[in-house]
Amino acid sequence: MRRSDRQLNEESALKIIDESQYATLSCIDENGQIFSIPISIVRDGMSIFIHGAKTGSKARLYKDGKSVELVAVSQNRVPTPSYEFCESIKDSASELGGKVFTTEYLSAIAKTKAYEVAQNSQKIKALELLCKKYTPNYMDYFDTAALGLLNKMNIYELKIEHLSAKAKIIK
Repeated sequence: MRRSDRQLNEESALKIIDESQYATLSCIDENGQIFSIPISIVRDGMSIFIHGAKTGSKARLYKDGKSVELVAVSQNRVPTPSYEFCESIKDSASELGGKVFTTEYLSAIAKTKAYEVAQNSQKIKALELLCKKYTPNYMDYFDTAALGLLNKMNIYELKIEHLSAKAKIIK
């Protein structure tokens, strides 16, 4: 990492993954092309779970230990300093660049291996985790939906092999 002053620890990386609303997954397909997709994720231990259709790129690629990189951002904000503050640093290009014309963020990258989940009990557990994260107010209806849709989707486990994270927070 070029900016070691922005580097975060593994615990922070996992928290960023947990707090992100979505992540982008990327891998190289069988033709050597980059395949990237934004997707809803949930983490359990050192595994990340996603769902997808039974056909298509995810079904074709996310199995058999395929290398997949995940990028998650849990915070992204452009600062809005006061006019007075900008006036106080108006002659300093580095201050303006670092505190006005910039973005604050928390981001994590996970290098993973992807596997299709085969057992129904594991699929249901992963679906339940996803639903608790994204639709917690509707869990009374989870069993009906999960059992009715389980055979119409695939669940994938992305086993984390390496994590890195960084942040820029203006003080």
